[in-house]
Amino acid sequence: MIERLAIFHAAVYCNHGADRAIAVDLGVKVMDRFLEAAQIILGHEGGLVDDPLDRGGRTNLGITQGTLNTARRTIPGLPERVDDLTRAQALEIYRRLYWNAAKCDDLPEPLDLLAFDAAVNCGVGGSGLQLQRALNRLGARLKEDGAIGPLTLNALRAAWESDMWRVIAALLMQRVRWHNDIIGRDKTQLRFIHGWLNRILENSETAGL
Repeated sequence: MIERLAIFHAAVYCNHGADRAIAVDLGVKVMDRFLEAAQIILGHEGGLVDDPLDRGGRTNLGITQGTLNTARRTIPGLPERVDDLTRAQALEIYRRLYWNAAKCDDLPEPLDLLAFDAAVNCGVGGSGLQLQRALNRLGARLKEDGAIGPLTLNALRAAWESDMWRVIAALLMQRVRWHNDIIGRDKTQLRFIHGWLNRILENSETAGL
């Protein structure tokens, strides 16, 4: 009975890498990790927003007009305006411009979600910088350039094996610092602090903290 319940849980949704590994061993098909994470981020982002103080400008499903313009160069069939963007099209942009670019497939769960969410909210380079700064706070000596390459991934593996929870906490703290620095440079952005902090808190709960 317990085994059948475990299989059912794994088939519907897997929150942790251990669950996923068990499900795969049992031959159960699990939801694509990218789609799991993307559903969470879509929940953060919501629909069409056009706040004059938002430096990203007009945004739909977390995709700014500028990001859409960039995506249209490589992804066929996208609309000209973010207003007309479908959920499926937003997911394709998420996968190519954020998930893949931030090397999320190379990151352990739930760090992949945290880096992915940071990439959408702070830019891919911002996500990489936050990870490198977090690792340096834990003793690594990485160049903080925002590019996730072999050196960053090796430092991450070592820190993760030592204490994964310290890595998660350090990364979330860097996300808080990132937004605090934005407000320090531009006080008009203070109006967004509630949403930013709630997003970080929700991510921390999803990560298991």
